[in-house]
Amino acid sequence: MKYSVRTFLRLKQCLQFIALWVTAFFFYVFISYSIIDDSYFLNQQLTTADFLVSELSRALSTGVFMGFVFYLLQEYIYPRFFHGYGILMASLLQSLLFIMVCYIVFIIVLQLSKVHYIRINNLIALRFNAKWLTCFTIYCLIVHLFITLVQAFRQRLGGNYCKSLLHGNYMSPVIEYRIFMFLDMYPSRTIAEVEHYQYSHLLQECFIDLSEIVTEQNAEVYQYVNDGVILTWKVKQGFERKQCIALYTIFSSRLLEKKDLYQKKFGLVPKFKASINEGLVTVAEIGQIKTEIAYHGDVLSTTASVRDLCRDQGNLLITQAFFKQLSFLEQDNFTEIETTVLRGKKRPVVIYKSNG
Repeated sequence: MKYSVRTFLRLKQCLQFIALWVTAFFFYVFISYSIIDDSYFLNQQLTTADFLVSELSRALSTGVFMGFVFYLLQEYIYPRFFHGYGILMASLLQSLLFIMVCYIVFIIVLQLSKVHYIRINNLIALRFNAKWLTCFTIYCLIVHLFITLVQAFRQRLGGNYCKSLLHGNYMSPVIEYRIFMFLDMYPSRTIAEVEHYQYSHLLQECFIDLSEIVTEQNAEVYQYVNDGVILTWKVKQGFERKQCIALYTIFSSRLLEKKDLYQKKFGLVPKFKASINEGLVTVAEIGQIKTEIAYHGDVLSTTASVRDLCRDQGNLLITQAFFKQLSFLEQDNFTEIETTVLRGKKRPVVIYKSNG
């Protein structure tokens, strides 16, 4: 059975949350074990192994439960009710809601167990000791707050950007082979007449529609610039360039599907132009007060210059460097236009336009 990319990504995210919560509760068990006196095991007639196996099994089941609840809230509840809050306030409110939901479910499970509708056994240990309950609740709040904050910053900075900063991949300049797409909103008289506050809302709406497609097509967001975005792909063995073209095609189709909504909300239907190029670039982490991973090379300036030709030549333009790497079937979707000397360049560049 084939699953869509969206389903796979959601499943992956759910498993990541479960893994984080299971790890957190395993850590909780080992902390508890480290502060328990040996006399406890003698009184309870338990060996260390029996204690750890019992507690770790409980931690595993509780972690799976907590992780799944966290995923459901993160996917369906948090975006609807906490979108307008800052990171810190949203994280605090989400943590409180999470604890409330978990305890409501625990109470339901306990009541069902009392009437013998279900049997808990030792998988979920509900201890009604005020001291333990307080410590456990505070620990869950801290774990939830930590995961939520990490998730929020990761979302705003980008997953690959965070990984690169943590690993220190670009502390020294590195040469990579990358594909770049400059995706910009088409300037028009209608757009120019939109009040700047509404215009910002328009861009937010467009880039929300784009975000999911970016993830599905394995692209990275390099920068948001004015009314456009610079996307990039790191070329590895087995990389398929059709993802780059698919991203633009799917995004354009998504905007057309929502044209009635955009027309009603903003009085126009947004359109985007795009240019694609590839080649070697130097990647480096720059800045002290504010760090950023930057790409340097002729590839970017060429891509930007090609994008400026979109108004006259077509909505999607690609360079010869990118065109040559496409399959013959994919090349049939593009037509060569006249060789052009781009602004600021000495050598002419062969450019192809999409037939769509």
